[in-house]
Parts: sequence; C-alpha cells; structure tokens
Amino acid sequence: MVLPKWLRRELGADPGEVELRRTSDGVLVSAVTPEAVVATADDGLPVVRLGRPVGNDEVLAAIDAERRAR
Repeated sequence: MVLPKWLRRELGADPGEVELRRTSDGVLVSAVTPEAVVATADDGLPVVRLGRPVGNDEVLAAIDAERRAR
C-alpha cells in the first residue's frame, strides 16, 4: 500500500514508519511511535531522550553495530 505524501505528513511518518493492523472492521493505519525524541539543549547541541537512562557502553555498542551494518 502506498500512502500519499500528505497522509504520511499527517501521520507524522516517513516512508516505512507506519504500522498496519488488520481488524474486523478493516485496516488501521497508524504512525509508529518513535523510540527516542531529539531536542535541542540550551547550548544548541542535540539531546536524545529515550525515556530511560542509557550508559556510555550502550551508546558505543549501538554505534559499532551501525558501522558493522554498513
């Protein structure tokens, strides 16, 4: 199913970031909830809020995993 750009914007989703759920009434299309929220701190640097504390080791492991995936 291809969603028009205006509908993706309305859902707050980029392509591939919608969830389709089949119900007895049809298909429910909803935006996938982001895992993190990126904001700008007072000093102008980006701040990522995950809703839980994240240690340095976890961040470095995620960076390494992303590099290996490329």
